Amino acid sequence: MKVLRANTEQHNELNGYRNGNSVLEFTQDASDNWIVGKSVLTDKAFIAIRPQLEALKEIDFNPKQEEI
Repeated sequence: MKVLRANTEQHNELNGYRNGNSVLEFTQDASDNWIVGKSVLTDKAFIAIRPQLEALKEIDFNPKQEEI
């Protein structure tokens, strides 16, 4: 599965962006990358920041292992 990775600057600029009830929130993967699902690219709530979202790098999802 592919996700979008933000560098620190992109994360600081975009994380928490709000449009109505929609909020853009990044999470960290197992490699400590700030990631978000690719669906944000087609979400109408984020159309105002789509150019910035399209600038994020597409990477393979590296999920964190859950501790038992």
